[in-house]
Amino acid sequence: MTVDVATDAPDAPDEAAAPTAATFQRRRLIVLLVAAAVIVGAVVAVIVSLRSEEPPRPTALPVEAWVPYWALEDSLPDLAARAESFRELSPFWFAATGAGSIVVDEFAPADLTDQFMSIARDADVPIVPSIADQMPAGGMAGVLADPTSRAEHIDALVTFAEEGDYAGLDLDYEQFAFADDRSTWSTTRPNWVAFITELAERLHADGRTLTVSIPPVYDDGQTEDSGYWVYDYGAIAPVVDRIRVMAYDYSTATAGPVSPLPWVEQVIAGVTEASGMPEKLVLGIPLYGYNWPVTTLGDCPPSEEIGRTSVTMRSVDDLAQRRAAVPVLDVPSGEWTFDYDLVIDDGTIACTQKRQVWYVDQAGARTRIEMALDAGFGGVSLWALGYDDGRLWDQIVPLLTPATTTPTTAAD
Repeated sequence: MTVDVATDAPDAPDEAAAPTAATFQRRRLIVLLVAAAVIVGAVVAVIVSLRSEEPPRPTALPVEAWVPYWALEDSLPDLAARAESFRELSPFWFAATGAGSIVVDEFAPADLTDQFMSIARDADVPIVPSIADQMPAGGMAGVLADPTSRAEHIDALVTFAEEGDYAGLDLDYEQFAFADDRSTWSTTRPNWVAFITELAERLHADGRTLTVSIPPVYDDGQTEDSGYWVYDYGAIAPVVDRIRVMAYDYSTATAGPVSPLPWVEQVIAGVTEASGMPEKLVLGIPLYGYNWPVTTLGDCPPSEEIGRTSVTMRSVDDLAQRRAAVPVLDVPSGEWTFDYDLVIDDGTIACTQKRQVWYVDQAGARTRIEMALDAGFGGVSLWALGYDDGRLWDQIVPLLTPATTTPTTAAD
């Protein structure tokens, strides 16, 4: 006997022939889940694709330099050979002495400054003069506070740039920070922003750039711990082409490092936070150090006593050799230091000074450039041309972007 399995089994519902409402709901749910999975997968794929297409972090930075007149004898011989390395150069011998007055430093040797201008122009290096504030304490703050005198000062700066056919200007207005009382900062701060905004608009209209060289801040606040907040990094960053950050002169009153690495890290973090635009920031790189008297035995001849002096990357090795001193690396600060005794004798009275030297060497300069690279900064600026030597360039050339084009203004 045969068994008919189909007829012996219980009847099953024929869903294909007669679907129920529940069946439709299940099918709809399945379709929605599949569609959602497809959408999520597509979004993830797009995000992954975008991330993979992000440009890699630059491995080199543009370099700029201030060019002080007192170092021209050392900087001029190598200027033509180094020219292609620089995005721009800032001659450092001009000053604002009044709302409508931009003058040349009386001690700047005309023959050497003329040579600099000629060599730089022949090499097609953009010239962006630094203008220092040489008004008395409160002078520039007063100029900027009054709309009429502020406009007069802007006119003077624009005319100076036009008559000199300069690529732009670099403002080195340090009196706010170091001469004016801190109680004035809250008033000066918005006037500074208005001035920078108005000047940038005028310079950009002429195809010129505006750079400011200012001390650092350590956050975006306005407290005792915030640094030099009078300059308002956040408000000026969108309108200027570059902000050169003075990441040096940490120790000025007593012996110590000029640009210790932990402090440089603090500066980088602070100015990045305050500006919100690290690509506009240019890290100032010190090529110098200081030589301090730390103790004195005896009475020094009044006319012969020597206070703090400077050393440069170019001169410090000779000093150490002449004084039979052995430089030692201070690892925490990333700087070198040495001591020596100096006898000062005018034939009648004499004293012995114990002196201490701190300075950044060639490898130290490279380390600070690497820090700017890691932070996504838009460049570095050397203080100063003429303090450098060949060993520095051997160290840093691999980190520098050759300057082959004129800087782009913020208005472009």
